Amino acid sequence: MTNVVTQRNVCFLMKIITLINQFEPGGSVSVLNEPFAFKGKAEFTLDGGETRHWIFNDEAVMLSLNPKDEELVLFEALDEELEPDTDIILYQGKEYEFSYEDAGTVSHVEGEVPLDEEERYMFTDYESDAGELVRLVKNDNTGEVKTYHGRVLSEDDIASL
Repeated sequence: MTNVVTQRNVCFLMKIITLINQFEPGGSVSVLNEPFAFKGKAEFTLDGGETRHWIFNDEAVMLSLNPKDEELVLFEALDEELEPDTDIILYQGKEYEFSYEDAGTVSHVEGEVPLDEEERYMFTDYESDAGELVRLVKNDNTGEVKTYHGRVLSEDDIASL
């Protein structure tokens, strides 16, 4: 059983790495059985030296890729601003508890993205009991905050078109 789980994790990691390396504006994949057209990609270098990748489509939707932790999250931009109350955010009647915070600089941009290269951003994640996420992304240079709602994807949620 352990070998199967390990092999599955390797396959998922390879899928994440393939997305990062084969990204081209205009290309697409299927995410949750819906087409996801690549519009642009931003590469973050976090303060601790790790790298994160955010791939955007035409509809203010992004895939957040974290190869080190084998994590792939689909986020959709929200039009409303959400303010944390201590370590909790309320969104659509659900409580989201603080789960992660980090900061870094956009080290590389390809295509069209709503972020600026060489700008510093802080992002804070809040998670619901159901595993959904709210991410606040703050541009440290301008103070502008963007809010996203998302969910963690599994290997089966993403496929080539």
